[in-house]
This record gives sequence, structure tokens and C-alpha cells, in this order.
Amino acid sequence: MNASALLAMSNKKRREFFESKGVDLSNVAEKSAKYRDQWRKNIDKAVFEKHMRFYDSISMWSGDRPLHFTFNDWNSSLQENSELAKKLGNQCFMLAKGLLDSNYNVMLSGNPGVGKTSMALAMLDALHDKQRTTMFVSTMSLAMLIDKRIDMPDAKEKLNHVISAMKRVDVLLLDDFGTEGGMKQDIRPVRKDMQDRMFEVADARLATGKNGKRTKSTIITTNNTPKQLLKMYNEKLISRLLPHEAEHAVDFKGLEDVRK
Repeated sequence: MNASALLAMSNKKRREFFESKGVDLSNVAEKSAKYRDQWRKNIDKAVFEKHMRFYDSISMWSGDRPLHFTFNDWNSSLQENSELAKKLGNQCFMLAKGLLDSNYNVMLSGNPGVGKTSMALAMLDALHDKQRTTMFVSTMSLAMLIDKRIDMPDAKEKLNHVISAMKRVDVLLLDDFGTEGGMKQDIRPVRKDMQDRMFEVADARLATGKNGKRTKSTIITTNNTPKQLLKMYNEKLISRLLPHEAEHAVDFKGLEDVRK
């Protein structure tokens, strides 16, 4: 029987025809819904993976070397104060879990080598697994790119692409924020063009959706205190980047430099 004849039948006759051929028509609506749901999930996954290939390619890593770290990689026994290390790891895990439901900024602060970047990368990994786009930006590398743009047309074009991506990505990691403002003993205001670009990004990332809730999150790692960062950057920028809730700030004070 051809398709035209099948379409001309009543629903009852069509069902009887398929059942006579041994076709199981039970729960057709449920099976169709499951098929459509799986099809949408496959499409969403493909789109997400395409976006992540872009954000991975445009991320700015220290030394141009991509890094990866998960919560399972966090070894608290490397620290003399292993209980504190375990506590901080759990705190970062809970913050990452919270970012799946709502958007807010997170700051990981402390001395160099204590694991701030590792924990931030673990947070990105957890969010990435739930199809949240992520991007890594070393602020020192960004400052160097801003320097290059003056004499190198290609650098200017790349900078524009990086800034645009920093505005759009779901979760942005700003690594070693404040390093571009000098060492703790020689803190100085960051140059205006860097300040302007960072403010442009921070302001865009405060955008809200139709429900009035924020749609972007920013994670910051820094060796500096908020007071020191205010000596480098405009107060309006710092207000947009640093978390306002104490529970969204993780202080790594008390951990040792494991790089030694």
C-alpha cells in the first residue's frame, strides 16, 4: 500500500492496518516524545561542543599552554594543613554546584602556588560537564596583547575577538588578576587602555535575562587583596568583578606553595 492510500484512511483503519502487519503502536505518543527529546539533546550537545571549540581556541593561557584540572585531582595531603586544603576544595566544589542554578562572581585569593588556578580550573571542568561554556584568560597575557595591538594589525584583530568572547561566554575565568598592576611591593595603577577593556567586559557580564537574573558568571584568581586591587583599577570596575557576598570569596591563606 502506498503512502497516499494510508493517508486517506481513518485513524482507526490506519491503526488496524499497521497492527495487522505486526507493528506495535502502543505508547506511540510517549515514544515520539522521547525521540524528540533525545533529538533536541543531541542538537544542543553538538551546538555546545562547537561553541566550546571556539572558546578553547581563543582562551589566553599563561605561556600559551592549556591547563586542565578536576576536583578529583585535588590532593589535600600535599599540604601540611590537609584539613584546610580539604575544606577549601569542598568550598570551591559547592560554589561550582551553585553556579549551575544561578550566576554570580567568585574570587579565589591567596599567595602564589597554593592551588587557586587549579581549583578555578576544576570549577570550569564541573560547569563544562553541564554544558556551560567556559573561557580562560590570563590577565597578564591580555595586557601583553593590548601592548602588541599598537604595532601589529593581527594583534588588534585578535584582541577584538578575545574581548567579544569574554563578554559572551557563560563562565569567564580571569587568572592572576592584578599581576598586570605590579608586585605587591610596587603596586601601580593599570594603564588606561587595559582598564577600559576590562570595564567593557565586566559591565557586559552584568547583563540579565528576561527573568531579571544574571546570565553570566566570572571567576577571579588573584594574589592581591581587594584593597590592593583598588589601587590598580577603577572602583567601578572592581565593584563589577569582585563578589559582594562573603561566601563567594575563597581565601587560601594558610596553604603552602606546592610548587616548591
